[in-house]
Amino acid sequence: MSRPLGLGLLLTLFAAPAAAADPSPDAAPEKLLSPTTQLYLRWDGVAAHAETYKKSFWGPLMAGPTGDSLRALFAKLPRLAGNQLLAEPLLEGKPPADLKAALGDLKHASKLLDLIADRGIVVAAEVREPKPSLKGIGQAFRGLLGGEVPGVEALLPDVQAFVIVPDVGDRSEAMFATLRLMLGSGEGKIEPFTAAGRKGFRLVPGGAARDKPATRVSRASAAAAGGMAFVAAEREFVAQDEREEPAPFTVQAAWWLEGNHFVLYVGTTKSEAAVADVVANAARGGLTAHPLYKRCREEQKFASVARGFVDAGKVVSLAKSLAGPFVPGLNARLDELGLGTLKGLVINCGYDGREFRAVWELDLPGERKGFAKILKGNAPIGLSDLPPLPADVNRFLAVRLDPAATYEAGLGLIEALAAGEPFGPEEGAKSAAETIRLRREYLAREFDKIIGVSMKDDVFPCLGDKLVVYQSPNEGLSVLGTVVCVSLKDPAKAKAVADRVHRGLENLVSAPLRVRKKMVKGVEVRELYSRGFGFLVPTYAVVGEWLVVSLYPQGVQGMVLRSKGELPAWKPDADTLARLAKLPKDGCTLQYCDPASTVKNLCVLGPLFFGTIGGLSDAFNGGDGDSDYDPLDVGLVPNGHELSKHLFPNLTVIRDDGKTVRLEVNESLSVPLEIIGLEPLMVGATFFSFRLF
Repeated sequence: MSRPLGLGLLLTLFAAPAAAADPSPDAAPEKLLSPTTQLYLRWDGVAAHAETYKKSFWGPLMAGPTGDSLRALFAKLPRLAGNQLLAEPLLEGKPPADLKAALGDLKHASKLLDLIADRGIVVAAEVREPKPSLKGIGQAFRGLLGGEVPGVEALLPDVQAFVIVPDVGDRSEAMFATLRLMLGSGEGKIEPFTAAGRKGFRLVPGGAARDKPATRVSRASAAAAGGMAFVAAEREFVAQDEREEPAPFTVQAAWWLEGNHFVLYVGTTKSEAAVADVVANAARGGLTAHPLYKRCREEQKFASVARGFVDAGKVVSLAKSLAGPFVPGLNARLDELGLGTLKGLVINCGYDGREFRAVWELDLPGERKGFAKILKGNAPIGLSDLPPLPADVNRFLAVRLDPAATYEAGLGLIEALAAGEPFGPEEGAKSAAETIRLRREYLAREFDKIIGVSMKDDVFPCLGDKLVVYQSPNEGLSVLGTVVCVSLKDPAKAKAVADRVHRGLENLVSAPLRVRKKMVKGVEVRELYSRGFGFLVPTYAVVGEWLVVSLYPQGVQGMVLRSKGELPAWKPDADTLARLAKLPKDGCTLQYCDPASTVKNLCVLGPLFFGTIGGLSDAFNGGDGDSDYDPLDVGLVPNGHELSKHLFPNLTVIRDDGKTVRLEVNESLSVPLEIIGLEPLMVGATFFSFRLF
């Protein structure tokens, strides 16, 4: 679930409220959302698929010592948060009633994770163009007549975002209590509101409104009124119109119960309007008629537990219409980067036996440009297309791509990132498209000068369409041991081009370059030494039809030895081979990552990292004696062998039929940045912590 949930919240537009009938208490949460929602994500929770989770790799993992460690860790989180939340009010001399209410909130908030795991969660967001009003138009017209530019409030879009926890029923107090703890200690005030027969709470930012004494609500009274008790309470709260209007750019936040669903709203319009809009959405079916929603609800070949979509076409269109008039060339650059043809992203995730499955579909119809055209979807890649990889390879990525299109896309990205910097040749251009073309041509010429060869005339004719990147723990430390292999059409010409590139590298690093040529089993290996490279020793060789490049000689040497039969090459085990056989055969990209190696390394580094952080925290908090010494529980870091025994390699295939790019994932545990490796980040953070002492 980490992949879809990891997309996070997008800000969205708020539609004008419309009169409608109340939704039924058991209405699907999607019916509460706008029919034009641009981001939608839903995770069903664990309880809805309990048997599915038990059969997946999570079942045995959570039933063992690792599961015990994770449960113990989650049990500590509320206590750690409570210490922080209660210490400040106590030091500030808060009334006993407020402290008692905070303790009650903490008790309810400790049930939040269980509630979400049981009921799941829905996230939705939308952004819409500003809605002109007669008042705003009049003010803008008078301003223009007076020589003044209209205020930014006339240009900002309407935004709305919703988080819904379905069917919470009488367990909603966990949500209300959590928000009181999170938001009640800030500068703003939590106050009750009533709208369309609903009673809820909203956050009034500090200084955004001047409240009358009757509207002030303490933490204790808010806790007493929260949750289901709030719904049943007879107390009438002061209406919104009895306080001053909030500042025009104040972000609004409100939460209430809609039937049995808990709704959290964050946006740019008032809470009453948000409630009215939810009611209107429910009356017209909400999101359920959206074509992308229907697609993500289609039956899958696996048990779906999470799904969602991004209406990318509307997002790109909004970016063009809202920012395009103020950012010269933005629209043309979005098209040149390939975003202009992106229409939608549909996600579906779930489990098939012990495997986690995910399908990502990117709709890219029409003529492609930029990054949208670098894949060669009509040229499949498989195991037979790989160079001889190390027997202990823990991750590799193999892809069919168009070298020239990839290079052009890279130039386009550099040009877009430097859009505010004048290059010179664009002066006098008659259109944004011509400006971009001239700037990209300039970048290409400058790059050719730097490396000393022509990419178009010298490099691309040598290159094939296969790129393979891999790592082996015995050929280099994580990212430093990365080896890049590029297939060649003309190996002899590639060697001649490489000789000319050496001179360009000297100019690039502004230091003399020494090339050491060594023969390894009849293959010339070239090691590049320069003060400009620091501790790195870039090395390359032409091995058969492959140009092999690494940051150190050992990776290239290994490729040579395997190609000569001196070292064994990687072969998938029986289980991996059977899983690979089930994957589509027309994929233009194949990715393999064994999370067990990364997990073992992290479990080894974990005690050192958390022990260092714990000592650093104690030092910062002035811990001098034993009475208040409460170190981090390093024993909660799982044993690497126990954790990794449940894991198996992650496999990913990308297919491209010319209209849709389809990414299919079959994995156990997805580790962030797994194709690179997290170990260097952990080591760096640990050494950085040491230096703080």
